[in-house]
Amino acid sequence: MRKTRKYSEDVPFSLTSMMDMMTIILVFMIKNIDAEGQLVTQAENLVLPNSTSKVQPKEVSLTVVVDNGFVVVDNEKIVPTADVLAQDSLLVEKVNAVLEERRQIEKDHALANNLPADEAGRIIVQIDKNIPYDAMYKVMATCGFSGYTNIAFAVMMKNGGEE
Repeated sequence: MRKTRKYSEDVPFSLTSMMDMMTIILVFMIKNIDAEGQLVTQAENLVLPNSTSKVQPKEVSLTVVVDNGFVVVDNEKIVPTADVLAQDSLLVEKVNAVLEERRQIEKDHALANNLPADEAGRIIVQIDKNIPYDAMYKVMATCGFSGYTNIAFAVMMKNGGEE
C-alpha cells in the first residue's frame, strides 16, 4: 500500500518563504557589486602605482592624466610632458588655463542648482609611476592654483588593502 502524507502535521518552516528571501538577498548583492565598479577608466599607455588603500572616490568631476607624452585633461592633449619638465615655474600655463575654465563652468553649474560654489573642486590625477616627481609636483601645484584643491590619485588596488 501507498503511504499518504497527512496535511494536518505542522511543518517547522516554510520552504517557499525561505526561497523568496534568498532570492531577494541575491538580487540585492548583485546590484551592490555592480554599483561599486570602477569610477575612473585607466588611461592607455599608463602604469599606475600600486596602493593598499580601499577608499573609493565618491564621484568624479575632472581627470588629469600625465604620461610620457602629454598632460591630458579630460581626453584633450594640452602640453607635452617634456615641456612641463623643462620649465622652472610651478604653474603650467596651458594646463592652468584649461583647469580655470572648467572650474568656472563647475561654479556656474553649482550656482544654477543653488549649491555652494566655493566648495573645493574635485579632480583625479592619473600619473604614470615612471614619471619624475618634478612633473607630478608641477601638475599638482597647477591644479591647486586653478581652484582644484581636492586632489585624488588613481592607483591600482592591491589585495589586502587597508582603510
